[in-house]
Amino acid sequence: WECLFPLSQCDNEPLAQILDKPRLVVVEEPKDRGMRFRYQCEGRSAGSILGASSTDSNKTQPTIEVHTWFLFLRWEFNISETVGKYFLYFVSSCSFANLGIQCVKRKELDDSLQKRRNQNIDPFQSELGAQTGIEDMDMNSVRLCFQCELEWEDGRKDSLSPVVSKPIYDKKATTTSELKIYNLNKFKGSCKGKTEVYMLCDKHTKRPVPSQTSYVNQMF
Repeated sequence: WECLFPLSQCDNEPLAQILDKPRLVVVEEPKDRGMRFRYQCEGRSAGSILGASSTDSNKTQPTIEVHTWFLFLRWEFNISETVGKYFLYFVSSCSFANLGIQCVKRKELDDSLQKRRNQNIDPFQSELGAQTGIEDMDMNSVRLCFQCELEWEDGRKDSLSPVVSKPIYDKKATTTSELKIYNLNKFKGSCKGKTEVYMLCDKHTKRPVPSQTSYVNQMF
């Protein structure tokens, strides 16, 4: 017969410290742009949050995994009654489909934060708005927070450390949305510089706009 239990219960404490303890890992980040935040009155017609590697032909969703080591004991009953010890690396994944983002009006922030306090939703003990004022909150970007609780056969429960995703930016916000170029007066210029380029976009943003140039050898 065989036995399987978490490495944290292993008698070999130095070995348990060397190998990883159960942890939560984000293996598929959410797509950072292209998602529109919706107000509650607009309903749930904004689509779903896709994974960062999602394509038109292969849709992915934000995915997390639980990684942990187990001590695997297998007894082989024979004349000498030998016992073998093995270590099994266990991975369990979970993908989140049909997730949307519902934004809150700034005048309703106090009520929304109080509701979260009443529900004890504060995984990082940040006191929800106490450290940074409401006026300093960025309403156009969010991160997904994932929490996980493991329940063993003996009834014991382990709460894993919460993890957060990379930021997701509101598609319609001026400060965070992707700029669409409608008109560009020049597509190439001299390597000596001093070429003025005018770019007309669908909206204006105060943040720096990165640009990329490439060299083309016209001799060939």
